[in-house]
Amino acid sequence: MFKRWSLALLCAGALPLAAHAASYDCTRADTAAEIAVCDNPGLNRLDEDLAVQYRSLLRRLPPRRAEMMRRDQRSWLTARDSCGADVRCLRARYEERGARLNEY
Repeated sequence: MFKRWSLALLCAGALPLAAHAASYDCTRADTAAEIAVCDNPGLNRLDEDLAVQYRSLLRRLPPRRAEMMRRDQRSWLTARDSCGADVRCLRARYEERGARLNEY
């Protein structure tokens, strides 16, 4: 009996994690691009990987370069959102951004 309850509690506790699989809270996704990323496991993984790369770079860059990268990120988000729910377009934007971040 205890094992069943433990398993049930473990599973119930894991449910909210699915809503946070992307680098943002998927329950608050409001653009077609954000929703598509949350709904597509491949895009979701690209988003997570890109977020890790971005945060890591921000911590290591000098302030001026970090600010430049933040401006680039805001521009990139606009370009990403212009894809709407087009998975191919979104995948291309994520791959391009990852390559761009490698230039820093």
